[in-house]
Amino acid sequence: MNKRIAEIYDSLQEVALYFGSRGINGECCDNLSFIEFMAIKKAQGRTGLAIQDLGRTLNMTKSGATRIVDRLESKGYLARKISPRDGRVCCVKCTLKGTKAVTKAAAKYAIRLEKAFQELEPHKIEQIGAVLKTLIQAVQKSRQFKSAVNAIS
Repeated sequence: MNKRIAEIYDSLQEVALYFGSRGINGECCDNLSFIEFMAIKKAQGRTGLAIQDLGRTLNMTKSGATRIVDRLESKGYLARKISPRDGRVCCVKCTLKGTKAVTKAAAKYAIRLEKAFQELEPHKIEQIGAVLKTLIQAVQKSRQFKSAVNAIS
């Protein structure tokens, strides 16, 4: 394995440590696991999000997504509804409680990032944003390629 790739992987783990569901000093996100938090975030602002599509965006199976939706529905963060277009499809929507949890966490982390970046020059902050966007696009693209290959096999 390329040494630089291994270093990038280690760096991503460090970032996840600070921005996962437990956050800095064990705070953030109420009683949610990281994957639960991300499910709420993916559902926020979307109407008619099929559970299968939620699973795809979280890189998991429909049954895995269903289990997460079950937990989030029982906690009051998501609500199920039947698709008006296809009665066989179950969709989820973010509740007010879910929206508040995501908004609260986003505001808290934005403040922390602003403090962490206060000594950086503005162009460095722009570079960080651009690199992260490129990384996400590369990972998503490779995941789509992998899914397409699996579908063919």
